[in-house]
Amino acid sequence: MNLLLVTQDFPPKTGGIETYSYELAKRFQNGVEDFAVIAPSHPQASVLDSNMPFKVLRIPVKDSLLPVFAPLAMLDLIGNSRFDVVLHAQWQTAIASVLTKKLIGYPKKIYVSAHARELLIEPFEGKGGRISKQLNFMRKKLLSAVDGFFPVSRYTADLLEKEGVSQKKIEVVKNGTDPQFFTPKGTKALAEKLKVEDKKVILSICRLVPRKGMDLVLHALEKIVRKNPNVIYLVGGSGPDSFRLKELCDKLDLKEHVKFLGRIPEVELPYYYSLANVFVMPAKSDPPDVEGFGIVFLEANACKTPVIGTQTGGIPDAIVNGETGLLVEEDNIEELTAAIWKLINNSNLARRMGENGRKRIVSEINWDTSAQKILSKMK
Repeated sequence: MNLLLVTQDFPPKTGGIETYSYELAKRFQNGVEDFAVIAPSHPQASVLDSNMPFKVLRIPVKDSLLPVFAPLAMLDLIGNSRFDVVLHAQWQTAIASVLTKKLIGYPKKIYVSAHARELLIEPFEGKGGRISKQLNFMRKKLLSAVDGFFPVSRYTADLLEKEGVSQKKIEVVKNGTDPQFFTPKGTKALAEKLKVEDKKVILSICRLVPRKGMDLVLHALEKIVRKNPNVIYLVGGSGPDSFRLKELCDKLDLKEHVKFLGRIPEVELPYYYSLANVFVMPAKSDPPDVEGFGIVFLEANACKTPVIGTQTGGIPDAIVNGETGLLVEEDNIEELTAAIWKLINNSNLARRMGENGRKRIVSEINWDTSAQKILSKMK
């Protein structure tokens, strides 16, 4: 099999789909005869691409325009190399494979991954009903030409079915992580650096946007520190909600209990996960912005840290409730408070959940197994 991966999101950009595309690409190239990636251009891409063990064809357009310009690049690439299978990281770019297949008979098979948001976007909703209906019709028509789909969660699989995709074409392949990189680390030096040696540590790492629910953690923290002031909340990441969260922190008189860390370098992430007593991200559903899975929960679990998330989107596929962490109702501060309190005050339960999480990552939910499942279905 000669495999081509087409993705709108690829490093050096960072994010969930970027991680998905990159981690799978590294593993795909060892399981096929020929492999290449088509992705949008990026100012810092040249050094990264030169060190890749496979070809990366960069198209000089913004990621949102890749579906428009990808067909020309694919005609040239497929025509010369005869890539017989193409996997699209998002459905929008699949039009390129459909067109090239009609023109030159390749690729023979077309597959599409599904994450969530891209299936919920309605760009003209409320502005032009007729245009919106036409776009929905085109989307369904395009999806019908795809041979198979790899949604990252059961939630995303349900979205595909709502688009008219047959269950027979759907194979849920959950996101993964790398248990060799995300592994328990010694944390003495980091604890000393942050001055949290004797603290119970709550950790969140994400893009700081309202949907991630960091405000809910702050409200829960206010209740927790009344009973146990020896608690610190570490917030990693940056984003447009940063100012509001810091204002809320001041309003709730939590300045002594919260540290905003900004973006944490990837190489340091395992140390932060290992330092925490519990990792928390009580994401909210705000369609089209939903949590299609939540790779961060796997990263924390891989470092033997128990996790808390909400029963929304694809998070229930990332967390095994009661085994690797706890699931709470969306927007429920009381339930969130109780879950955090339970894990920071029951070290045996927290340790057991963390160990269960690590075992699950190593045995069944990592990028190696994800790549193998996808390749086996495409062959």
